[in-house]
Amino acid sequence: MVGVLIQMKLAVLRHSTSDTKMALSGLGWAAGICLAVTTVILAFLDFSQPRMLMDVLAVTFALWALGWIVGPIFAGEPALNGEHFHRQPIPRRTLTTGLLAAALVGVTTAITVLAFGAMIAFAARLSWQAVLVSVPAVVLLLLLVVQVSRVVTLLFRALARSRIGGAITATVTAAIVSLCSFSWVLMIGIYLLLEYGFPPTFSTVVRALPSSWGLLAVEAAGRGDWLWTFGPLLALAVLVAALFAAWSALLGPQRLARPVVRGSSARQAVRRPRLFRGDVGMICLKELRTWWRDPMRTQSIVLGPAFAVITALFPLIFDFTAAFPFVGAAGALMAAATCANLYGQDGTALWLTLTVPGKEKADVRARQLAWLIVFGPLTLLLTLAGSLVHGDPDLVPWALAGNLAALGGGSGLLIWASVAVLVPGPDPHKSKNSPMDHGDVTGQSFLMFFLVALAMCPALGVAWAGHALEQPALLWASLPVALLTGVLSHVLLGSVAAKKLRDQGPELLQLMRSGAPSTATSDEEAGKSPFETMSAKRQTLMWTAMAVGIVGLLPQGLVPLGIKLSGSPDKVWFLALHVSDPWQWPVIVAMVLIGVSGFWAAYWLYRAEKSRTQAVAAA
Repeated sequence: MVGVLIQMKLAVLRHSTSDTKMALSGLGWAAGICLAVTTVILAFLDFSQPRMLMDVLAVTFALWALGWIVGPIFAGEPALNGEHFHRQPIPRRTLTTGLLAAALVGVTTAITVLAFGAMIAFAARLSWQAVLVSVPAVVLLLLLVVQVSRVVTLLFRALARSRIGGAITATVTAAIVSLCSFSWVLMIGIYLLLEYGFPPTFSTVVRALPSSWGLLAVEAAGRGDWLWTFGPLLALAVLVAALFAAWSALLGPQRLARPVVRGSSARQAVRRPRLFRGDVGMICLKELRTWWRDPMRTQSIVLGPAFAVITALFPLIFDFTAAFPFVGAAGALMAAATCANLYGQDGTALWLTLTVPGKEKADVRARQLAWLIVFGPLTLLLTLAGSLVHGDPDLVPWALAGNLAALGGGSGLLIWASVAVLVPGPDPHKSKNSPMDHGDVTGQSFLMFFLVALAMCPALGVAWAGHALEQPALLWASLPVALLTGVLSHVLLGSVAAKKLRDQGPELLQLMRSGAPSTATSDEEAGKSPFETMSAKRQTLMWTAMAVGIVGLLPQGLVPLGIKLSGSPDKVWFLALHVSDPWQWPVIVAMVLIGVSGFWAAYWLYRAEKSRTQAVAAA
């Protein structure tokens, strides 16, 4: 059974891997190998604090375990799971053993083993007895992270289609995106912790985690304390056995009932507010109820604010709170980027709109209004709370202007993108657990992020002019500019989206139904995402340009801009703040331009590949 399941996993991976997955997997493997080698190198370093090496390794192993927990939730279902075999007469423990062996066969497992080799290197610095203890400790720790990953994935599946599961998924996704975008802040914090040591409470907590029990056993073996050597190892073995039993119990078809979101009662449905009358009002009310009931919409509601809040918390390592007033603007920006596939999320339900001629414009306006009702008060409240926490009134016009511009620009751009660059996805009743299984909206999200940020530039430009010229009236004039930009975007782009929906509605419905244009269903590349058809070389160029855009625009452009405007003397590692004062503004502008150019280059590569596939389909 073990050999059969391993061969099945390899066959599934071999036949389901595309060039896109290979390119992304290659980048992930390269990053994982670098992190694993760095983990091993940590075991050979000498620190000023005697307990520092143990604490650093404990934190590192905890992060590796966390990666195994959140990785499958974010990336999707494993190649083999229990549902594939629930009709087969296979004993559960036998099936669990086979699935465990199949899970251990993979590149990620090999990279993790390399990282956990730091425990053996740490033991080699203590004694030969510690080395002997470290080998079973590494094996048990590997079994622990693999099994806890599978158990958490199965438990998450029970919540994935509920609103609670949607909120959890969105929070995890926001944390991962924020960590990838602003990990440089954590690097600086780690540097400070290594210089001054970990707090005693933090050290105690991180050592008590199961991921540190092997280290405790190795350290105890190094000093000859055999009670503390075998105690943690025994506890780790018992935990591994318990996880194996839990995994066996959770295998097979889903036993927990599917969550049911109940509608309003008949009495409540009759009481319709005066605002929600007429075509736009009724559709808007329907949209608001969808935002409240649909787990996919719950993910969109939570993702933007969670990303903004988590990102603003990173600079607290340096007691820097100037990012707090901009939490609302960042939340609105990310909300527009993640909600740009409204029609794609609804799937083939578009036919309900198309069968009522002349209602396309009302549908578009209602969706725009509902999005503003959901995110407007929420992001403005975040801006108010962030401004009160920071306490500097000079940043209030900046924050309000950015928030209003992001809301207005986002309400117009997202409905346009939802029609113009629609990404087909599964119907809501067929949605899966992972956000990666709901359609590839990566290119659409990047495009929206860039366009909404561009829509915020006029208002922020007026605010910058008022600050540079020391004219408070001009600084506050950024608010009317933000409102004007938002209203124009809302009205004009909404009209364009309604016209396209009216003229090309059947084609969009066919795209969502089959995932391919009706005129080119026989072509291999028809209906595929540009990420699937793009060559590995172009994908590498695109992701490199995206990395340059993120680093140039955010940490080297906008962050030093905020630090300079706040008057903080901190320079950290930002290039613009380390040059002489007359050159700081030009360097900031240059970094912003480099970042924008990186985003534009990535978008250009994406559009060029999409145009090529469309030309092939037309031919």
